[in-house]
Amino acid sequence: MSQITTLGWPFERDVEAFASAGAPAIGIAIRKLEEYGVTRAARRLRAAGLPVSCLTSSGPFPLGDEQGERDALARTRRHLDAAAELGAECLMVLAGGAGRLSWEEAAERCRPLLETLLPAAERAGVRLALEPTSQLRMDLAFLHSFDEALDFVDQIRSPWLGVVLELNNAWIERRLYANIRARTDRIALVQVSDFKVGTMSASTRVVPGDGDIPLRRILGALGTAGYDRWYDIELIGPAIEAEGYESVVPRAIARFRELWT
Repeated sequence: MSQITTLGWPFERDVEAFASAGAPAIGIAIRKLEEYGVTRAARRLRAAGLPVSCLTSSGPFPLGDEQGERDALARTRRHLDAAAELGAECLMVLAGGAGRLSWEEAAERCRPLLETLLPAAERAGVRLALEPTSQLRMDLAFLHSFDEALDFVDQIRSPWLGVVLELNNAWIERRLYANIRARTDRIALVQVSDFKVGTMSASTRVVPGDGDIPLRRILGALGTAGYDRWYDIELIGPAIEAEGYESVVPRAIARFRELWT
């Protein structure tokens, strides 16, 4: 369960609620972590017996702004150190928007930045997980599909760089199941939520089972392909806020477990 789901709660309440609901791990929101403190968070999580699936999200890189890129690299290195201290499996990274650059120019700016970070990721034992975004969030990333993000990281060819499979964004993609089968090792994290067809805005998610994504089929394909890393439930939007976190957290975890039966 991701702390993004409960943005309005403080860090300690997240930990207590997720543990009580039976979550096997917690996805840490960097914004909350920076407010709470890394060492303090590590103690609290150990006491609760909650491993950390990921930190979300570092970046985005201001592509084409040399000083901004240097600042973003320094910030991401700090986030890698924090992820290592917490024992997180991966650090989610936003590539940055293209701005006035073409897609190809943005890719050429982003690629060496990620390559610069890979030795630090290896030393920390934390995988970088590149996060595609909705096309409405062009400010955050120039990568908007699972397929193109896979192609992009395949050019770098490092085991310390992977892609987030964000189901709310990727479930309608061409080649989704072929990519799951052929490039399973590139999937660093699966981000789980649901989507109601007819929704007309980004970041309007619903509890698994309340929408139209064929989650059972997709998760079955991931299991068959041998994916064995974390699934991170990340819910955000008006429906989540209206229902209330107290209801959403245990219901989402229960619904996720039902998908495997």
